[in-house]
Amino acid sequence: MEGDQQPFGWVRFPEGRARFSGGIRGWDEAGHDTFAVEIAGREWFGEIDNVFLDNGNDFNIEVVSFGYADRSSVGMPRPCLGSTTFDVGELKTIQSLILQLVKAGLEFEPRPFVLSEHPGSHFQGKVLFRDGWALESNGHRGSAR
Repeated sequence: MEGDQQPFGWVRFPEGRARFSGGIRGWDEAGHDTFAVEIAGREWFGEIDNVFLDNGNDFNIEVVSFGYADRSSVGMPRPCLGSTTFDVGELKTIQSLILQLVKAGLEFEPRPFVLSEHPGSHFQGKVLFRDGWALESNGHRGSAR
């Protein structure tokens, strides 16, 4: 693993590269924490968020969505003009890269905002994938329009 510029530089893993890409105000005017994964030489974006436990302080990480061609599109309902589908093999690679990115991010100084811990509020180590987090193709990647 090799990180270019923490916390937003590319991190290289055996399967490819991934990076945290910071917070944005999305098309819906809401805030979204973003990340990116490189697939077949192209950068694709997604949203990552905290999911708080019943105690209201400790949290896990949830991958909300993935597959946007442009970071500013993160948060748009999919399918949309700027989203795509991935085959099963690509989705497994993407999941692996996200899991490795979160683990690497715990070592960054400073950490990405989504991984920030405070006294009494700690990451519990789980990365969850929301139902429908990515659009699965029937064998061919393509526009999800």
